[in-house]
Amino acid sequence: MAQVIDLAIYPIKSTAGIKLDQARLELRGFANDRRWAVVASENRRIITAREHGKLLAIRSQVTADGLLVHLPTLAEPLALPKLFSPIERVNLWAEEQHPAMVYNEAINHAFSEYLGIDCLVIYMGEGCERALPTEMASGYTGRNDDRVSYADDYPILLASQASLDDLNQRLEQPASMTQFRPNIVIDGERAFQEDHWQWLQIGECLFEVAQACPRCVLITVDPTTGVKHAQQEPLRSLARYRKTAGGGVPFGIQLVPRKFGTIRLGDQLVVLKQPV
Repeated sequence: MAQVIDLAIYPIKSTAGIKLDQARLELRGFANDRRWAVVASENRRIITAREHGKLLAIRSQVTADGLLVHLPTLAEPLALPKLFSPIERVNLWAEEQHPAMVYNEAINHAFSEYLGIDCLVIYMGEGCERALPTEMASGYTGRNDDRVSYADDYPILLASQASLDDLNQRLEQPASMTQFRPNIVIDGERAFQEDHWQWLQIGECLFEVAQACPRCVLITVDPTTGVKHAQQEPLRSLARYRKTAGGGVPFGIQLVPRKFGTIRLGDQLVVLKQPV
């Protein structure tokens, strides 16, 4: 039986993750996961490490009031308190107009100086309701009251160590799980067994599988340097044996919470045929 061997959140989208011994599952995913993001001022679109690898060097700490952010250009951490108003609109993929609260000029300037672009820092505060994406290749629609953070698609990403081991056997230089940015890592018995799951129970929590996670160029970016691999690895090798008829290259599965609670390292994963 599989069990949880790693837990992580990424408070600011596309920045460094934080490893946890336990994580609280909420409607949008793990508490404080991708509730912050950086937006390009010129088009008000959320930026990611796909285009701005320097994001990966930004580290953060969760506090009772929000975040302490460590920018490489600042000697002291920068406080990002939780915001409560007003709600503005930003984009992620196209013109979705996601709700956000924008930080002040001093914080935005610090991020702009480091990233080298004019940008805004945003927070998904109370009242910022973002529904699940529609028209995904998987056909998954979820429920009307489902919500998600600033994650690409769905609230939780789960990956298997056995699947990574299988991929690494095909690579000259092994990939790290950090490149795939999962929230939950399990020590699966067989590679890619997770492709066939529909319902999962982990600790106190219940999940519905939304889809296998289609991977993009972000997994080719070195999480320590922010530099893309010259030969597009490990995406290139993964595509050789994992590419779907629709053109996607899946690794890991995306989950929607159905029962909330706490997940801890060592919790057992139980595959269900239907919800309990």
